[in-house]
Amino acid sequence: MRGILRLGVAAVALAVVMFGASRSDALVDDPYTSFTQPANALVMPFDGSIDEEDESWTSFAIVSNIAGTSPTSTGEILGVTTHWAWWSDDCEHLVDVWVCLTLNDTIVVDPCDVSSVDLGNTQIGPSTNLCDESRAGVGRGHRGFVVVTAYETDEICSDGSIRGNIPVDNAIVGAATRANIDLGYSFGNDAIGLGLDFTGSYTQLPKNKSEDIDIMTFNPTTVQDSSVVLISLEEQSGSGSTADVEVGPNTSSKTASLVIYDNLEIATSLPNHSVRCADFTTMVPGDEGSLIPATIAVDSSGFVRLLGINDDPEEMVYAIHGQSVANFGGSNYGKYFMETLE
Repeated sequence: MRGILRLGVAAVALAVVMFGASRSDALVDDPYTSFTQPANALVMPFDGSIDEEDESWTSFAIVSNIAGTSPTSTGEILGVTTHWAWWSDDCEHLVDVWVCLTLNDTIVVDPCDVSSVDLGNTQIGPSTNLCDESRAGVGRGHRGFVVVTAYETDEICSDGSIRGNIPVDNAIVGAATRANIDLGYSFGNDAIGLGLDFTGSYTQLPKNKSEDIDIMTFNPTTVQDSSVVLISLEEQSGSGSTADVEVGPNTSSKTASLVIYDNLEIATSLPNHSVRCADFTTMVPGDEGSLIPATIAVDSSGFVRLLGINDDPEEMVYAIHGQSVANFGGSNYGKYFMETLE
């Protein structure tokens, strides 16, 4: 998951001489974000709230250690410790826990019951309930995102501070699901996987990316449920002693101009939309906070383009859209173009 090196002019010239200058039709790789390869850090949305429509949501996250080990002077420890930092959609830092994951180990976490887990898969310390009042008595509940970061550990799988909070790349994979209990729909996605910078000291966000994100949608007037999550991240903005290692919420507001393209390639301007930390919204026209106001007629599938939202190499906005039409449902990530490194 490490980033790719920039080749010098001489190296590029040598490569052209050796391999020719023929045009390549291969995909342009994104070396910073992965949904298939193990990563140093995983980012996943969660929702344990009652939303503006008085509908209850619930979530689960699953994380597996498929490759992470901790090197020592005498060999290696078959495992890592993972730091789980939970953030609300309004930038509040909710709770931190440490979860031991030995090699090939897996854990499923419910935001209604968040606690640290030791080497024996036993919950330790206090449990924090981030869910709504019907399950937790903590108000209307929290929604936001969790950042899970892998660190080197010791023989008893202590927290990362025991080894100096040294991050481990190419270690963990994950996925998360969110369910609308009242409507009976759920939306699941692989976790956003992020790797380390070249020094191996902090989690890195995508570089050389286009500034726009495209979010695909069915016909917004026919969907029974549409849930859009926009997660705004910043490098080295975590919590506590690991703040300089981890990605965290971007507390600055980022504003994009919006355009929707229908299935006849016709573009229609939408109102600007701002994102700070995490934004839970919808494509259903006229719903509160929707990307599509009731005054704009949209009657086909297509995609919404957020223009200029990713204008900083140390920041990144990811988009997730879960939607259902009758018995058909799905969830997909917003798409962005990786520009060729110069």
